Amino acid sequence: MTGTPSGTPQRRLADVPHDAWYAAALSDEVGRTPLARTVLGQRVALYRTRSGTAVALADRCVHAPVALSAGRIDDDDVIAPYTGFRYAPSGQCTAVPTQDHVPYGAHVHAYPVHEDGSFVWVWPGRPSLAALRRPPATDWLRDPAWTTFGLEWETAASVRVMQGNFADITHVRHVDPEIAPPALGDGPPPLLEVEVTETSVSFWRDFPPAPMSPWQSLVMGLPGDQRLPHREEGEFVSPGLWVDRWTTTLGDGGTARWVFTHALTPTGEGTTRHVWRVSRDFAPGPAADGTLVPQFTRYYARVRRQLEDMQRILDEDGARTPVFVAADAAATQVRRIMDRLVADEVGRRD
Repeated sequence: MTGTPSGTPQRRLADVPHDAWYAAALSDEVGRTPLARTVLGQRVALYRTRSGTAVALADRCVHAPVALSAGRIDDDDVIAPYTGFRYAPSGQCTAVPTQDHVPYGAHVHAYPVHEDGSFVWVWPGRPSLAALRRPPATDWLRDPAWTTFGLEWETAASVRVMQGNFADITHVRHVDPEIAPPALGDGPPPLLEVEVTETSVSFWRDFPPAPMSPWQSLVMGLPGDQRLPHREEGEFVSPGLWVDRWTTTLGDGGTARWVFTHALTPTGEGTTRHVWRVSRDFAPGPAADGTLVPQFTRYYARVRRQLEDMQRILDEDGARTPVFVAADAAATQVRRIMDRLVADEVGRRD
């Protein structure tokens, strides 16, 4: 019987770039007890050394199919359950309980890790390329000038389906009319301005003055009939991070800004860990949260159900060529980048 050589990462997910940073966990989830996560179909064990450095190792002992995440930490090493094999943060096996010498080549894969204070980012692709691609930044999530809330859950939909959702907010008024800003209206929205780099897509559009939703007027302390200009901005930062911004220009020339952060980590072919955060730079405090938290939790739960229904139809009926409209401008560019990144990786493997 043959298998994958010991110490190498497990299977690859098709249609998803592996040479990219993905949020394996929130920073405060990783501690001195091993944490099990799945990143692009690969089982990963996360923990911290005594100095606080986050470590990510392939979650399987080289001697037997047992999970390192079910083991224990001793000093800076993780000790596998059942076998007792000891692994350093580098992934190198440093001791086995039944003999004095460590078998040659006994090691597990150590993933490149970057921590920004909000997330522990893991690079599931070729380690040599990790230093060449800057990890995503989410500074606003730790900035005291911003108030942030949100949840995390697994959505039974592929990261491609989820990216398509974030690339076009015109669906909001159909998913949850109560939360949709009136600026989206019933007519065609202003055309998107789209900017593309080799690995990212950003877009924006300016809406003419329009009233706000009742909930938005409430938390901002403004008259419900006041008409104000709005700007929508979105950015496909990387395969694992999407950021949307909504800015309202106030009558005195100031602004009220929202940032919607989506950390997307594929766990399987049709499942994605979704960490969503809603941040604002106005109306701090529990009073506004009392309105906003249930409002956005309901909205993203509805989005989740819709995306899972879409994935189910894709699984049952198969992919079909969709009819494209102007609102798909950003989503089309995102698909092209994802396709190219995957093709480049497949080509290098060949």
